[in-house]
Amino acid sequence: MTTTLEPRTSLDAVPRRRTRASVVRRFVGGFYLVMGGINAGIVAADPDTYRTFADGAFWPFVTDTWHDVVMTHPVPWILALAAGEVVLGLLLLRGGAAARAGWVGVIVFHVLLMSFGFGFWLWSVPALLVLVAAARSDWPALGEPAPVAATGPVAAPPPLPPVDGVPRSRATLASTWVLATAVVAASLYGLLAETPYRSLPEATVVSARAQDACSIVVAVLLVLLVRRPVTSVATHLARLGLLAYLLYSYLIYVMGVPMNRAFLAYVVIVSLSGAGLLGGLLGIHDRPPVSGASPRLTRTTGWVLVVTAVLFAGLWLSVLVPYALGGSPPEPQGVGGTPYPVFVLDLAAVLPAIAAVGVLLLRGRAAAGALATVAVLKILTLFTALWAGPVLALATDADVHLGPDAVPSLLLLAATAWLTVRWLRSFAPAPSTASTPLHERSTP
Repeated sequence: MTTTLEPRTSLDAVPRRRTRASVVRRFVGGFYLVMGGINAGIVAADPDTYRTFADGAFWPFVTDTWHDVVMTHPVPWILALAAGEVVLGLLLLRGGAAARAGWVGVIVFHVLLMSFGFGFWLWSVPALLVLVAAARSDWPALGEPAPVAATGPVAAPPPLPPVDGVPRSRATLASTWVLATAVVAASLYGLLAETPYRSLPEATVVSARAQDACSIVVAVLLVLLVRRPVTSVATHLARLGLLAYLLYSYLIYVMGVPMNRAFLAYVVIVSLSGAGLLGGLLGIHDRPPVSGASPRLTRTTGWVLVVTAVLFAGLWLSVLVPYALGGSPPEPQGVGGTPYPVFVLDLAAVLPAIAAVGVLLLRGRAAAGALATVAVLKILTLFTALWAGPVLALATDADVHLGPDAVPSLLLLAATAWLTVRWLRSFAPAPSTASTPLHERSTP
């Protein structure tokens, strides 16, 4: 009697390879999307940054073309290049036949980059080894459905009861009214006082006053969101996102603005918004609300958050590391040469937190969807307030100052607006499901 040992099917190995390639594709897509924004922001801030880009090219016509054509009118040419990077990123994130075009584009981009000199080979050669291998693994899955391995029944974990309602306590209502009153008072002081932001550059003062106007709108929204005794999960998460915006913004006011008559109002805002945000986040941890978000939305948001955190950390470190190694002091600085508050908050807390939420999303954690909704809404609100500054400067004929993060923040503004709408809709209660309240902590 003979026994034939059949080899195990490779169906389980193929999805793993394709999954790894898909992860690389989404990372590269997010990388190109954000790098396009960063390049556009750099050229908008200082077009001469790229003047020596082709000085080490192997062929003279590359150097001559760069200086005589591109650098003659650098802004439109570099913006066109940045737009191309954004398009490649979107193609890779889109998947399917579009991603095939994206793979070809990024590989050709790196091959052409090598013509600018040997220094670019140190980046392009390792990058091409990764890109070509990932494209080869990902290519078959982009044109036809991935194989499904035949497996036995797997016991699924019992679903969590859906959370359709969030009771609003009297403490939450009272603290929200106090918080909104403090925000309006501090904002009106910033808008109406003669010198509320003394010793700050004029561009910073314009941005601060534009942010004050946005903060009044946020205060009104907070009051509207808590007017009902029981609110929806989406409303609850929107409130937490607005509290995160206030906490971040007024921590900057507390640390980075010369002390003025509104300082105590800033302290009240930081205390109440921080307490309310902490209580809401603890409630999400204890009783995660169930989201109807699609796997694609979950993966896309996860990678957007991770890439955003990594790229903005790199942007700040590109200013701080040279100074640590003996270079010139970073710009901007805080009042009196103190550290710029954005550097402190982003590198110490905000960017690590955003990256952590992105990783939780990619790992499919129960609370990740709710946390991501708070994170993208905070980003959306913050960048809306930041861009209100240049808009106000244009309206008042003041000087418009755009930093290197201007275009990346504009791209994030558009992306997070779309993501916020999608995530808030994903928490809409099912019509046939009984409401299960998400109990808040005792903190406001």
